[in-house]
Amino acid sequence: MKGGKNMLKIEIKTGGAAFMNEDDEFDPYYGGLEVQRILTEIALDIQNGYTKGTENDINGNKVCTWELDV
Repeated sequence: MKGGKNMLKIEIKTGGAAFMNEDDEFDPYYGGLEVQRILTEIALDIQNGYTKGTENDINGNKVCTWELDV
């Protein structure tokens, strides 16, 4: 790592139905599972050589952008 400046930037929009409970509030359990699923997808993409991408929630909505600055 050159100078310690490498960075992984991730933005996940958690306001959609895949993250919410029936009261339209973030659900810590199911929302947390969805965040975990998205982070796993990002890790797999990085293992496959990608340095940036987008991810969809379980409902197919684009909710995440990420970039690995190498």
